[in-house]
Amino acid sequence: MPEFSSQPFVDIARRLDVRGGHSWLAVLSPPTDSAVALDALQTELRSFLQVPTRVLSLETLTFEELLEAMQQPSDDVVVLAAGADLAPDTWSSLDLMRSALERTGPTVLWMAPDAVARLTEFAPNIRSFIGPSIYIAGPDGGLMGEAERQHRLKELEQHYGLSSEEIVRRAESKELPPEPHFVEWLILLGRGDLV
Repeated sequence: MPEFSSQPFVDIARRLDVRGGHSWLAVLSPPTDSAVALDALQTELRSFLQVPTRVLSLETLTFEELLEAMQQPSDDVVVLAAGADLAPDTWSSLDLMRSALERTGPTVLWMAPDAVARLTEFAPNIRSFIGPSIYIAGPDGGLMGEAERQHRLKELEQHYGLSSEEIVRRAESKELPPEPHFVEWLILLGRGDLV
C-alpha cells in the first residue's frame, strides 16, 4: 500500500470552534492504531480549543453514568467512543434520551466505521444532530488526506465493480443497503447526508 499522510485533527477543532457549544460531529476511527489516533484527536482538541477534552466509552458506562459524566462539567469537549459492536438497544436508548445528552460543550462521536450503519438505523435523531459532519481518520493520527481518500475510493470501485456516481444514485433513490462499506463510500464522497 502506498505511503499516505493524514491531515491534522486541527480541522476538526476549527469546525467545533466555529460552531461553538452544542455542536455534534462524528469521526470514523482508522482500522488500525485506533487508540493512537484517538489520543491524537484528544490532544489536538485540548490544545486548539483550550478546554479539557474527555473520552467516554459508550461500551462501558451505564446510561446514568454517561448522563452524569456528560454534565459534570458540561462545557468541555466530550468524545464518545463507540465500537462496531455497540448493541442496537444501546443506540436506541441514547436516541430516546437524546435531549438529556445535550450540553453546552461540543460532543464528538468516535466510531468504528461499521458503527455508522447502526447509528443511522437505531439512533436517527442523534444522527440528525451530526448531520453531514462525519469525517474519516487516517492511519497516522489525523484526518484522511486527499491522496488516501482517492486511493480508498478506487479500491471500493474496483472491489464492487461500481462507480462512485452509481453509489450516489442508488443512495438518492434509497436502493443502497446500509452496509458499512457503502456508508464509508458515501462519507468519502462527502455525501454523509445520504447515509
